[in-house]
Amino acid sequence: MPGAISMILSRRNLIAAGLTLPALARAQPAYPNRPIRLVVPFAPGGPSDALARTFAERLSAILGQPMVVENRSGAGSTVGSDVVAKAPADGYTILFNNLSQATNPSLFARLPFDPLADFAPVALLAESPMVLLGAPNLPVADLRGFLALIRDNPGRYDYGSAGNGTAAHLAVAKLLAAAGLSMNHIPYRGVAPATNDLMAGMIALVADTATTGLGQARGGTLKPLAVTARTRLPQAPEIPTVAESGFPGLAGYTMTSWNLLLAPARTPDVVLARLRAAVREAKADPAFRARLEALGNTVMADAGPTAISAFLAEEQQRWGEVLRAAGIRPD
Repeated sequence: MPGAISMILSRRNLIAAGLTLPALARAQPAYPNRPIRLVVPFAPGGPSDALARTFAERLSAILGQPMVVENRSGAGSTVGSDVVAKAPADGYTILFNNLSQATNPSLFARLPFDPLADFAPVALLAESPMVLLGAPNLPVADLRGFLALIRDNPGRYDYGSAGNGTAAHLAVAKLLAAAGLSMNHIPYRGVAPATNDLMAGMIALVADTATTGLGQARGGTLKPLAVTARTRLPQAPEIPTVAESGFPGLAGYTMTSWNLLLAPARTPDVVLARLRAAVREAKADPAFRARLEALGNTVMADAGPTAISAFLAEEQQRWGEVLRAAGIRPD
């Protein structure tokens, strides 16, 4: 009897508040019911932007709501990442980031967010090797010739990147360290503006992920010197690997960049589950996988939130050691 009385009182309270049980159900619409903002912490036109837009298009179709890409570049992805870290944890603002999520903790003495604690892992997406692109006015045709040019002209040539500690920076820094050479590093707010200066001959080298780098290589305006994969890419078998250059110190050189989706911490589990299911569906689509692979990407295996957090922690430690050894600091 007391239970029945409690039920009656509860129903009366709902009615007094102007609500009914069906109304309460309608007050919690299924996610998503409006556009989702996908923050890309790099400039438009770069590899992360291109890959983010490719995923956004497919996920929009799966989720039934537009996924709108918003570029918030600066400080090696820190500006855009901070936007998401401080956004409402409702699943309508999420982050598309890359290797920078793991390098920034060692690169910056203080960050406005915690790269692990302030984000909820959604999904690993794809990884890609880099393409080393030379300026059109360089008097060389391959990587061996380029490195010999750098060796014989110390301090003369510059290379550009999307910012200190980004994949584009680390790929060249790692290359030069292995070869025992040095170049001046010019950080930009993204790979796209760096590539524009490369085309104009203002800098000598840019490392771009295969997502956009292969297109630049095929365009004929830049010189594709090498890919940073272990073997030649099937999408561009004419471009040799770094190891094939035969330059001393580069026999085992490889470099890849990866991408992932993150949401603000405390995003509801039901929202995260919906996003993860949508990514799994996209990656399982043969046509979509073929589209990614045509851009030089390898689809990353599905992983749960615990595994993604462990992956990020391991990457932070690994790249932290590289950054400290190379003495790389913020812009």
